[in-house]
Amino acid sequence: MTRFLFIIFLFSAGICSAQVNWMTMNEALAAQKKQPRKILFKTYTETCPNCKWMDKHAFAKAEIASFINSNYYPVKFDAEGKEPITYKGKSYGNKNYKKFPGAQHEFAEAMKIFEYPTLIFFDENADVINPIPGKMGPKKLEIYITMLADDTYKSIRTGKDWADYQASFNYQLQD
Repeated sequence: MTRFLFIIFLFSAGICSAQVNWMTMNEALAAQKKQPRKILFKTYTETCPNCKWMDKHAFAKAEIASFINSNYYPVKFDAEGKEPITYKGKSYGNKNYKKFPGAQHEFAEAMKIFEYPTLIFFDENADVINPIPGKMGPKKLEIYITMLADDTYKSIRTGKDWADYQASFNYQLQD
């Protein structure tokens, strides 16, 4: 019995401390070639208070982190950083990184990211599904990550469909 309780304790401790296993875009694209899965691409900047808030209040929730790790290749991308990215045969960087602190990365520009944070969801072929700009709490994040993971988004065609979906959404990743 003691061994059983100890195993339960270890299992529950692991769940409580779950965190998103962020990777680079190049790592996600390589993983996607081996095992197709959608990509959740989170853009941020070091000086963005809303980005830090989302990390602390939405992505840090164990249930949400676990869901993201199981259903996506999660990418955390500094839109003012210098990480090289090769996407669809083109290379992107930040040529102005050293000269101009805060210069936007070419990939962020190519993806038309002008607000931070912005989430971009890519399908299993690395094609953009949809960008979602702005700060969101765990409940709003849950709606998006579940809807896009199971392709429910494909059946939402109007504003009314979206409103109805949100109104009837059954939260399962909240405490």
